[in-house]
Amino acid sequence: MSPVIQTTRRCFTFVAALALAMFAMTAGSLAPSANAAELPKTGDTLPAFTMPGLDDTKEAAYLGVPAGKPFGLKDIKADFVIFEIIGVYCPQCHEQTPGMNDLFRRLRRAKLDGKVKMMALAAGGYPAEIAFLREQSAYLFPIVADQDYSVHKVLAEPQTPFTMIVDKKGVVHFAYLGIIRDIDGLFRTISEMADK
Repeated sequence: MSPVIQTTRRCFTFVAALALAMFAMTAGSLAPSANAAELPKTGDTLPAFTMPGLDDTKEAAYLGVPAGKPFGLKDIKADFVIFEIIGVYCPQCHEQTPGMNDLFRRLRRAKLDGKVKMMALAAGGYPAEIAFLREQSAYLFPIVADQDYSVHKVLAEPQTPFTMIVDKKGVVHFAYLGIIRDIDGLFRTISEMADK
C-alpha cells in the first residue's frame, strides 16, 4: 500500500474518531442532566430571586413593574406568570417561539392577559443579543437578560427551553423541560387556573 493511501486512511480514521467523539459529547449534553431531578417541579415553591429591570417601558408596563428597576416574580401584576427560560442560541427555543407567541395572542383574545402574564429569561443573554433575538424570532412578550446566569443557577441550571407557570407566591403549577408541542393543552390548563 502506498504511503499516500496509508496517510489518507490515518487522516480519515482520525477525523471519523474526532467526529464520533464530538457527537458523543453533544448527545450527552442534550440528555437530561444530573440536575434534572432538582429542577423546579409542580408543587415546588421557587426561591426568591431578582431579575434585571426592563428598559423597554412597554414591556415593563405589560408586566406591571417599574421600567429599569430590578424585580421579582412576586412584583408582576398577575395571578400567574408563564416563565420561560431560554438560551439566545438555543435552536429548540427558536422552534418553540411561534407556539408561545400563539399562546400570548390567545391569552389576549380570551381577555386572560390581566390574570396571566408571559415572560422569558435569557440565560447568559446580553441586551444586544436579546435585541437581535427579538428581531429574528419575533418574541411578543418580554425577555429579561440573565447575563451572569444568576437566576438560571438559582433554578438548578435547567437546559432550555424550560417553561413554568408560577403564581404570586412562587408556587409552580406547571413545569416542562423541552419544546411544548401541545399549545392547545397548555392554553386549556392556564384557562382553568385563571378561572378558579
